[in-house]
Amino acid sequence: MKKTTKLLKMTVSVIMILALTLTGCGKATAPTSDTIQWFNNTHAVLTVLNQRDYRVYGGDSPNIAEKTIAKALLENTWDVTDRASADESLQWLLEEGHRIPLAEELAYLAEIGLADVSEDQRAEAILSSFDLDEQQAEQYAEWFSLYEQHGENAAAAWDYSRAMWLLSYYYLADYYTLEESLDQSLALAETIQTTFDSWDSFMESYFAGYEYWSEESSDERRDIYEDLKSSSDNPFALDWNTTLEKTW
Repeated sequence: MKKTTKLLKMTVSVIMILALTLTGCGKATAPTSDTIQWFNNTHAVLTVLNQRDYRVYGGDSPNIAEKTIAKALLENTWDVTDRASADESLQWLLEEGHRIPLAEELAYLAEIGLADVSEDQRAEAILSSFDLDEQQAEQYAEWFSLYEQHGENAAAAWDYSRAMWLLSYYYLADYYTLEESLDQSLALAETIQTTFDSWDSFMESYFAGYEYWSEESSDERRDIYEDLKSSSDNPFALDWNTTLEKTW
C-alpha cells in the first residue's frame, strides 16, 4: 500500500484545517469499555502519530470534520473511497498483507540452515551470503528470531494493527456502521490475542513488519510505545489477557 509522503502529509494537514471549520455531529460516539480500549491499543502508536486520541474508538468523536479527515486519509493512504474498496483493503490485510512475503523469505533462511547458526553470528552469516548492508543483515537476523517464535506470524501484528485501525476509520468515514466495525474488531482481536502473549510481543512483531514494509528504522514508533507505557494513563496497563466481549 502507499507510503505517506511529505506532500501527502501537507495535503492531509490542509484538509484537517478545512474540516475543523465544519460543524455538526454525525453519529453517536462509540461506547467505552476495556474491550474497546483493547482494540484501540492495537493501533495506539499510529493513533498518536496521527495526533488523535487513543482512548477513543476511531481517535475522536464522529462528526462532519472527522468524517472528512477519515475519508481523506483512507483515500490517500489506502485508495479506499467506498464500501467496496474498504472491504478489499481489509481483506488484503487479513489474508496476505506483508507478513506472508516476509515469512517466505525467513522460511528460505531456515531452509538454508540459519537456525543452526548461533544468534550472535546470524547477521554476519546473512551478510556473507546475500547482497545486503550491515543494517539489513541485522534486521533479518532479528526478524528470524521472531520467525522462530511465531512462524508465519512473525510480522502479523503489523497487518493486524493496520486492519484494526482501518476498521475504526471505516466507522468514522461512514463506510461501516459502528456495530459492523466493532464486531469485526472483536473477531480480529480474538485472533490477535491467541497469536501473541503480551503487548510487548505484539509490538515487536508490529515493529518488524513496519521495518520490512518501510525499509526504515522503527525507532520513532518504538519511542512512542515506550512513552505511552511510561505515561500516567498508560493504555498498555490493560491486561493483554483481558476478556474480550461484546459491550456495545
